[in-house]
Amino acid sequence: MRKPFDVNDLSIRSPRAGDGEGFARAWLDAGDYYVGLDSDAFQMPNAVGLAEWMEEGALKAGSPDVRFFVADVSGAAIGFLVGVVQRPIPNAERQFVREVGQVRLIVDVLVVQRAYWRHGVGTRLMHLAEEWGRERGAESVLLDTYVGSDVSVPFYEQRMGYGRRALRFKKRLV
Repeated sequence: MRKPFDVNDLSIRSPRAGDGEGFARAWLDAGDYYVGLDSDAFQMPNAVGLAEWMEEGALKAGSPDVRFFVADVSGAAIGFLVGVVQRPIPNAERQFVREVGQVRLIVDVLVVQRAYWRHGVGTRLMHLAEEWGRERGAESVLLDTYVGSDVSVPFYEQRMGYGRRALRFKKRLV
């Protein structure tokens, strides 16, 4: 059984060898949560080889505009955030969406092992990603989350101060 969590035990670092199991646990916890919300939209990831695949991907993330933040407690990875800085597109002056002409931070993924939810781990990851984005010239942050989530929607809106900006529609054809 896991010892009680103390936020002072939390550090944020870059990925390293051996993190795959922690990444996979966070990913599978997220999968379980989202499948429970909407099994038509979400599926459980295949766990076979998942830790190795995720660790390999994290260790290869090597671009000045991509950053992999690892949440660590007592030497173990308990979650991660992947941030990507997008530069203005070449024809931005011809677009009506203003942000394509700006540097922006995209949060591709944020997952934390369920046992550590609502303990400030996601908040720390987001604050550090935002700081990194600002240092790289980002004027805004964009991310997606599932509108039906009673965990992520309040986290982003109430805790992190994000506002809804778009709707994504879906219609089944089969």
